Amino acid sequence: SQDFQSGRVGRCTPDFVIWWYRNTEWLEGSILWMEDITPYLDMTSHAAASNQRRDLVRRIRQFCSSDYGIKDKTIVLSFPEAYLPMELEKDVEQFTIPLPDEKTLDKIFQYTFEDWNEDKSEIVNSPTDLIRKKIVKSALGLTTQEATSAFKQIFARMVYSDNPRYDLENADVKVVNEQKAQIINKTGVLEYIHTEESIKNIGGMKHLKHWLKVHKGSLDDEMDPPRGLLMMGVPGCGKSMMAKAVAADWELPLLALKASNIFDKYVGESEGKITRALAIAEAISPCVLWVDEIEKLLAGSGGDGSLDSGVSSRIGGTILTWMSDKESPVFVVATANNPERLDPAYVRRGRFDERFFIDLPGVNAREEIFSHHISKRFKNIDLSTLNIPVLARDSNGFTGAEIEALIIEAKNFARSSGLELSGEILLKCLNEMTPDSVAMTRTISHIRELWGGDRARRADDEPPVDLKAGKAYNKTIDDAVERQEKRNIPRRI
Repeated sequence: SQDFQSGRVGRCTPDFVIWWYRNTEWLEGSILWMEDITPYLDMTSHAAASNQRRDLVRRIRQFCSSDYGIKDKTIVLSFPEAYLPMELEKDVEQFTIPLPDEKTLDKIFQYTFEDWNEDKSEIVNSPTDLIRKKIVKSALGLTTQEATSAFKQIFARMVYSDNPRYDLENADVKVVNEQKAQIINKTGVLEYIHTEESIKNIGGMKHLKHWLKVHKGSLDDEMDPPRGLLMMGVPGCGKSMMAKAVAADWELPLLALKASNIFDKYVGESEGKITRALAIAEAISPCVLWVDEIEKLLAGSGGDGSLDSGVSSRIGGTILTWMSDKESPVFVVATANNPERLDPAYVRRGRFDERFFIDLPGVNAREEIFSHHISKRFKNIDLSTLNIPVLARDSNGFTGAEIEALIIEAKNFARSSGLELSGEILLKCLNEMTPDSVAMTRTISHIRELWGGDRARRADDEPPVDLKAGKAYNKTIDDAVERQEKRNIPRRI
């Protein structure tokens, strides 16, 4: 139309600027930098109407076309996120600026250090090489601006505290980690988790613990870096706790990628979120990336990806491709509560170094779990007086989470009754509690058949829990579940 050709009527600002730049002869030999114009190109934003967005895209394509005889003029578009309309992918060359590496962050630290001492009367002393390296390395994953702010935060806390000091210490790394946690958590995609869990405090899982001991330090192997570990099984049996313990035991930062944080109602947003999450993980490496409920990321809300317009399949493909191609030392720990939803092709060996099935804890594991949680809450108690072997035997079918809940209930009962915790109180609370496994007999048996044998290694060295014995079996509930399944009615237990 005449309005589009003139560029003077009804145009959004970037559209008019490009028209003006193209038609101004004295600007030959120059570069036009257009910063943060995503709102004008993104259909989900409100900076431009759909027809204005369409005209802007057309204006950019015309500028790139050789038919218009534009000479010695270049437009640079910068975006805070990896976004480019599909219509421009063939006309615009894309470059991704990575987050600062350790060498760059060291220069940023030096500049910030010198700038602080020039402007402030409270001079900070030069740190030792070891402390400086730790602080700089802890800033991996931050942008230039974020790292500068974190370093200034360290200096400010040192000199303006009630007990001022002027020498940097190892503890100052915590300041950077605090800033990093806040920044990463604000992305809405990843969660930076501080964990003090220990593998030693997790009951059972002897085979898994041995595997982790053998592979500790494997992130330093440049020839054959580890791809990751998949843990699947019954909810409440310690998968999440083990993921946290791996990071603590290996002394690595832990990032959590939750399925609920990824899926977005806007087209393209989910894919953009997973790309940002993986980029942050690579920048922070070496680290542990915990992918919780990976079956939701690989299968989506529709189970097979059929109900989400293919978003889940694209996200799954992105994750799996990244795991195969990544060169940075990121150890992926994936957990799944519903392994029957996992496509075997997605989780085959080669994509993961190993797959472990986390079953209900056996009697020896339950004894360890009882001892750990009681000792954690009652520092001076004599465990030998509680008859823990009997508690472990009678809690057949309990998960680790249910055993912890049982101990908390016994603790509250003892306090309200004015009594000390005893084996009798624990046994009373145990007898009053029914484990969820009584309603999951068929599900657990199915998972054992699906992922048993050579398909996935058993995490524990004990025989599988007998689902037809002790507290794990309740005929009334079992019959009710069977009737429900026959009627094809969703379970509500």
